[in-house]
Amino acid sequence: MKKLYFKPRKAFSLSPHPYDIGTALGLWRNHDDNHFLLKIYSLNEASFDEYYNYHLSYTIKYDIAIEEDFYRHVWQVVKNRIKHFEQQDPFSSNHAMHVSNLHKLQLFQKYLHSIDKWNARPPHLIIAEKDELITKQRQEIDELKVKLNQLNQYEVAQKIRIEEEHLATLVDLIKQMRELKIPSGRLLLRCDNKSPFSKMISKYFSYGGKDIPTETTRNYFVEKKGDVATKGTVVKSEQRLFRIIPLENKK
Repeated sequence: MKKLYFKPRKAFSLSPHPYDIGTALGLWRNHDDNHFLLKIYSLNEASFDEYYNYHLSYTIKYDIAIEEDFYRHVWQVVKNRIKHFEQQDPFSSNHAMHVSNLHKLQLFQKYLHSIDKWNARPPHLIIAEKDELITKQRQEIDELKVKLNQLNQYEVAQKIRIEEEHLATLVDLIKQMRELKIPSGRLLLRCDNKSPFSKMISKYFSYGGKDIPTETTRNYFVEKKGDVATKGTVVKSEQRLFRIIPLENKK
């Protein structure tokens, strides 16, 4: 006797589950695959997983098949019907319906691809899929290498060393530079964000022979009301050793 992998609708049931297959008179003999596919044509893509698992649960509950066998069965049913629609006469009066059903089955087949835990699909499909993934990953690696090479152009072999106890002095100079204006009255340096200045110090300067944590430099540039700077981030008056002033009569 043929196995029935899909949960049938009870004959004359007035409130069947929406995923039960069959008609009000029950399931047509040996047409369970047709009824299963008919439901797919009316489903939206978001319901595929719920529909599939509804019938999988039925199959497992009644020891009809294990999960892998159920998957293989559904895959074959869908594959055969896709092949059937692809062979139909494009000038048939039912062509529009065939195209619609074919599209829905291809979407469902794509869903089946995503849940194949056993590599149960035909080997050539699995190999093609893995080859495509490898090609994509190689392209991503090449793109990352290009970006890395571009970034390496800005790397330095040796950082500029700041004299002991004068990190804040450098910060003060940079803060002054942020306020400098050219003869037109416009700012010499324009940046709405303070992080480039703090990151610049951490990236290109060292202090006490060590790298400067970005958190340390960032705290020197906390100025907005409501922001709370940690202790030691204020440039003290005795650390302000220089003053940048514009040359006179420069236009």
